[in-house]
Amino acid sequence: MNMMLARVARGALDEGAALAPARQSQPLAAAPAEPQVCFALPAPALRPLITTYYRVVAPAPLEDYLHPEWGNIRFSIRGQWTVTRPGCNDPMPERASLFGPTDRTGMVRTPGDAASLGIGLTALGWAQLIGEPADRHANRVCDLGHVYGAAADQLWQQFQTADWSASVALLDGFFTGRAAAAPPPDPLIAAVEAALVDGEIGTAHDFAASLGLNERTLARLCQRVFGFPPKRLLRRQRFLRTLADIGDRLDQPLATLLDGSYFDQPHFNREFKAYMGMTPSAYFHSPRQIMRRAAVERMRTAGAMVQGLHHMKAD
Repeated sequence: MNMMLARVARGALDEGAALAPARQSQPLAAAPAEPQVCFALPAPALRPLITTYYRVVAPAPLEDYLHPEWGNIRFSIRGQWTVTRPGCNDPMPERASLFGPTDRTGMVRTPGDAASLGIGLTALGWAQLIGEPADRHANRVCDLGHVYGAAADQLWQQFQTADWSASVALLDGFFTGRAAAAPPPDPLIAAVEAALVDGEIGTAHDFAASLGLNERTLARLCQRVFGFPPKRLLRRQRFLRTLADIGDRLDQPLATLLDGSYFDQPHFNREFKAYMGMTPSAYFHSPRQIMRRAAVERMRTAGAMVQGLHHMKAD
C-alpha cells in the first residue's frame, strides 16, 4: 500500500502580496462525533449460548457493513436503525428484532442520535434460546415478539432507563431463566460449532467424518441449527478467518494474508464480492465507523474480532 504523505504548498510572496492585509482564518468545521461501541460477556453459565452483549451509541449519521454472522437479537433503544440485506425484504421492527444467521453482508444505517443493544447467539444458543429452525430465519429479520411474546417489549421498556451495567444484568437474568426452561440441546451442536470455528476441515465429506456422521445427517443438522448446508458454512468460515487475519494490516500484500485454501487472490476477490457486495479495496478503505471499533473491543472482551469465529466456552 502506498503511504500517503502530507504536502504543504508554499507560495512565494511578491511585494504587493506582502503588503496586503492578512486574511482572517476561517474556523474549521467540527468533525462528526464518533460512535461508541462496547461489549460485555454474559454470565459464565450463559457463555456456551451467548457470544457477547454489545451496545452502539451513534451521535451522528452513519452507515456500515455487517459481516456474515450467527443469529443476533437487537433492541433499538433510541432513534432509528435500519438493516438492509440483499435478497431480504422483511420490514425492520421498530423496537426488538431477531436476526437469523447470515452468509452475506447487511448495511446498517442511522440518521444519528441513536442507541442500540445487541445479543450475539451461538448456534447452541439459537437452539436453546430461540428453538426455531434456523434455515427459516437465514438472512432474514423478524419482530422478536414473534418468539418471546410480550417479554420482548417488556425488556425494551426496561432498557429505556437502564445504564449499560444494569442492561447486562437484565439480560443475564432473562436468558438464565429462558435457558433453564428449555429442553437440553443436542450435544452434537456444540461439536459441529467447534469444528467450524477451529477451521481444520476443508470438505463436507471430511466435516461429517470428523464427527462420525453421515453427510445427510450432518446436512439436516446444519440446516436446522446453523441455517445453511455444510459446504456453505465451510466457505463462510474460511472467508471470516481471512477477514479477521487481514484486519487493518493494509501495509502488507493481501496475497500473504489469505487462507491457504484460496487458490489465489482473484479467487478471494470473487468470494469477497459474493459475501460483502464489493471489492476488498472498496471495503477496507470505507469508514467502517462501527465495525473498526467493534473489532478492537470485541477482541479485547471476547478474544475474537468477529462473531463467527467466537470460541464457545464457559469460564
